[in-house]
Amino acid sequence: MLQEQMTGSSISSVQCSSSVLTEETVLRSSRNGRLNRKNGRGKFTDNCYQKPYVLVFDGDVFPEEQEGGQKIVASSFEEVLCYIGILGETVEVYLSKDFENNNPLLYRKVKSITYRQAKEYVQNHEADAGFGGLINKIPLDITSLMHSPLAMKEDDVVPQVLNRRYVHKKKDENVLISDYFSKGNFLYFNMYDQTREIQFDHDSDHVQGLLLLEAMRQASIATTHISGGLPDEGTIALLTYDSGFYNFLELTAPIVVRTYTPFSFNPGDSKGDVFVSCEIFQWGKLASSALLKGKAFPDKSKYVNYRIRTEKVQARHKKQYDSKILSAQNTVGVI
Repeated sequence: MLQEQMTGSSISSVQCSSSVLTEETVLRSSRNGRLNRKNGRGKFTDNCYQKPYVLVFDGDVFPEEQEGGQKIVASSFEEVLCYIGILGETVEVYLSKDFENNNPLLYRKVKSITYRQAKEYVQNHEADAGFGGLINKIPLDITSLMHSPLAMKEDDVVPQVLNRRYVHKKKDENVLISDYFSKGNFLYFNMYDQTREIQFDHDSDHVQGLLLLEAMRQASIATTHISGGLPDEGTIALLTYDSGFYNFLELTAPIVVRTYTPFSFNPGDSKGDVFVSCEIFQWGKLASSALLKGKAFPDKSKYVNYRIRTEKVQARHKKQYDSKILSAQNTVGVI
């Protein structure tokens, strides 16, 4: 099924077919051409590495003279599977001929990957620090964003504010993110550097961390609605919020927020588990990131029922706490 090339090939996941290497697959070589294997007939075109991202195994040698997709180094088959599940049609996999010959079992495993398999792998993946680290390694897709309505340079105009219903706000002035741009499985927003809702008692020479946390929270809620399909009347209970800060954000340049979620609203799903990854960039560099986990509810009544249950648990906690306080007071009285 795979026609051998002189130096290397790149597996391009372009169709949601039974395998990323079936006849519906486009194979790319390090020669300046593309082998289209549809219907079993091959032909070369002048298009090479058109996708935003290229996956390369750690230990393989990617030809530096190649132009096109940004390189992401993967250390294992599981990482490749995860990246394909996240990036979908915006990524391809490069394998040099030497690496393929030295790793035939790995090659066959990659050959058998399907979009459904990769997507399900991500949906079932633990949203932990390891997953967040993989997401953080994905560079910003600057080429696509330059063709978007988002502000990317100092003299660009930031788009209008995102509809406040997506972030559960009553006033537009409290929304910290712009209208969105979608590419692949990612959503992108510009971030504003101030909100009437959060006021500081001092001026700062950079965008303050509390604003970043609120912007990522808002972007994650919006992503659950826009990408995940949560109804407008739905709501989310935030359970965990793991964040990191890596670079200062200056007040003089546009800020880009990128989000991803594998969540897909299912009315029959009683769990409603959702997680969203969120990254903040300036000048193409990662400045902050977060993984947010929560429970999604299709309407307020389901949320109220959830709160009734949690309040009962809290009541038990209070009773136990009061008992400990009383015991401590009695002990002090005896002394």
